Amino acid sequence: MLELLKILGAFLGAVIGAVGAISYKEYLDRRALKEKEQQTRWLPLLRSAQNFRDKLQEFITIYENSPDHWGGYLDNGRPLPLAARDFHELYLLDMNAEPIESFQELRIDPGERRKDPDAVRHVRARIHELNRATVLLYRTAAYLAYAQRVRRELLYGKLEIPLARQEELIALLGNVKKELNGPSGAGMVDDLQDLIGESVWGEDDSAIGYYEFREKILGVTGWEQFTELFRFYVHFHKKLDNEVKKTNEALALLCMALARRSRQA
Repeated sequence: MLELLKILGAFLGAVIGAVGAISYKEYLDRRALKEKEQQTRWLPLLRSAQNFRDKLQEFITIYENSPDHWGGYLDNGRPLPLAARDFHELYLLDMNAEPIESFQELRIDPGERRKDPDAVRHVRARIHELNRATVLLYRTAAYLAYAQRVRRELLYGKLEIPLARQEELIALLGNVKKELNGPSGAGMVDDLQDLIGESVWGEDDSAIGYYEFREKILGVTGWEQFTELFRFYVHFHKKLDNEVKKTNEALALLCMALARRSRQA
């Protein structure tokens, strides 16, 4: 009997040890997964949202208070800042172009301009002066890349996150998307936001860098994927009081929630 108890004790000890080992491995695997998600999803999304909002706020201030005006051009009596010319130049590759009133009646074909090596060379030579506007384009695209990726993974339950937090972030990401689109759809169209995000998602499971983005928007092929991005900022002054400011407010709420999640992770 004593011998049987010894055998049973040894067996139960082995079983408990095995179960404990499996549980501990599962714990380590889950912790490693959460750490990977933190480094590849949550922190990049937080940084990209903060960077986008900071640059957006900078341009709101420029458009409302800049002393540097673009010739005598006005929009509803408000002078257009010189920064508006930068967005036109990056889209049309012509610093002498006039403000675009209608995208259906363009006097300059941005596609044909990109086939002109001299036009591209001239913009490259002015990239320092155009850097501020180019950075805003890039930060917008990078945010859209991470936002689109994280929102989709949240919707399909692919991320390790409590249900209540999951629903909160889906709603906040959706709100930024909605405000960027605008109540009448005059902003950046929903589906095209996703296209822009996909267009800057790299093979290393992250958004591409600034230099690669800059080459894409000046390239002969592929630049068309960013048409909606160009159009939004070319008409930034027309969207300033609605889509732009409301997007900025929605980004602020998203950043607060992401920062709170990061502290509690």
